[in-house]
Amino acid sequence: MENQVEINYQQNYYKKSVIIIGAGPCGLSNLKYLNNKVNVICIDCKEDLGGQWYLDQYTEETHPNIQSNAFYNQHGFLQSSMYESLICNVPKSLMIFKDSPAQQEYDEYMTCQQFYQYLQDYSAKHDMKKNMLFKTYVQSVRLAANLSEEEKQQAGIQISKKFLVKIVSSDDYTKNSRYLQADYVIIANGHYSVPNYPYIPNKDVFKAQTLHTHNYRENHIQDFQNKHLVIYGCGFSSQDIFYILLKKTPENQRPSKITVIGNEKIIGYFKQTKSYLQEIESGLLTFLSPCIKEFDSENSLVLQDDQKVENIDVFMYATGYQYTFPFLDFEKDKLIDLYQRRGINYSLGPLYLRTFSIREPNLIFVGVVQQVLSSQQGIERQSIFVSKVITDEIKLPTEQEMQQEFENDYQEALAQYKDGNQYIKFAQVQGIDEFKFFRQLAQLCDIPSDEEYNSYVLKHLFPLYVNAFLGNYPDLKSSDVTSQLPPNYYPKSDHF
Repeated sequence: MENQVEINYQQNYYKKSVIIIGAGPCGLSNLKYLNNKVNVICIDCKEDLGGQWYLDQYTEETHPNIQSNAFYNQHGFLQSSMYESLICNVPKSLMIFKDSPAQQEYDEYMTCQQFYQYLQDYSAKHDMKKNMLFKTYVQSVRLAANLSEEEKQQAGIQISKKFLVKIVSSDDYTKNSRYLQADYVIIANGHYSVPNYPYIPNKDVFKAQTLHTHNYRENHIQDFQNKHLVIYGCGFSSQDIFYILLKKTPENQRPSKITVIGNEKIIGYFKQTKSYLQEIESGLLTFLSPCIKEFDSENSLVLQDDQKVENIDVFMYATGYQYTFPFLDFEKDKLIDLYQRRGINYSLGPLYLRTFSIREPNLIFVGVVQQVLSSQQGIERQSIFVSKVITDEIKLPTEQEMQQEFENDYQEALAQYKDGNQYIKFAQVQGIDEFKFFRQLAQLCDIPSDEEYNSYVLKHLFPLYVNAFLGNYPDLKSSDVTSQLPPNYYPKSDHF
């Protein structure tokens, strides 16, 4: 059954038509810059906007009809990885869109509920919901030129545009199947839904409760009470969870012991932390490296240096997420490649300027870059660039020239990370400089780069991140960056 948003979109096919997949921060930013310029629709599988920031009622453990869920059917997981007590890692003055300051009464580090309301307010300010279609899942995106006659007949419509997009009910993928068309498809659905599960031998002998941070919710705290919790991974997800358990949870509800296992270099820093001295001295918190060699009994494991970790009650993977785009046809269209390492999709390409599929530049990826300090500004900068390409203000280079640009990015990543496929990863200490990349986009857009914003991020936020990766994550959450900026500061729209 079509709704009015869908009908309006179809009735305007005579205009340049764009489908945005995902109504989280990334999708909203793209919609804002295309709204009233082209025929555009933003599609999301949830009941409202927000993407990951929309707190789902159900998890894989509690969903009453999970096998019918369209997202679960294609991914094997539900979409949301958000937990109720999550607090943003970026201060509110730097985690906002242009000309859209957060409410003054919001916390310095917004709760997930506060940031969700910020997104609602941002959407209302720019009248976005008139172009949003909810509770709808994009099941396939096909290049019309590659469709067989049988596939065209199955669609049952006259195909006149570059892409044929099949959509279904998000609650039941067998219901309400229909097709939309588009000249451009923007993939803005994030990459924090499908968890990484690194291979650990002898998993079948291990009987302790096991979960991924993707599944973590507040109700799990009771599962950890007086238990030995092992967390595998030492990124921000790991740090946020043991910060919540040790600093925000009443003492009588905490685990009896938390063991964090991870990268030898980072664990080395964690062992020198000043933020958890009491917990370490009491034996409540232990940091171990190197990584896991194998499980060796129903409640123990062995590290690669043969250290043994025993009496494990709960094992949590904090091992990140991977890229998945099951709605793309990697055999018939092959518009991008997914780059794998140890069976995990950790990158994709080839992309021109980390955004446009070189094989078909009308397929656009926004927000797939990793470790961006610039938060929403990084997304917004990409969205501005994309909008100028779609509205013909910027002309893309030839395929050969785009491929050469990709090769340059690949070689830079190869030099920095010894892996060219990590060209989408930024790292300010030893890696690719995100600000150099965004200045390149600013130049192409002919908009002055917002060096004021860049300087605030580098001067105030970056040192906090460095300190957090030295094991002092609580210092990040207790800092006050906004007070060090000009009164009522927010990024301005006249700069990139």
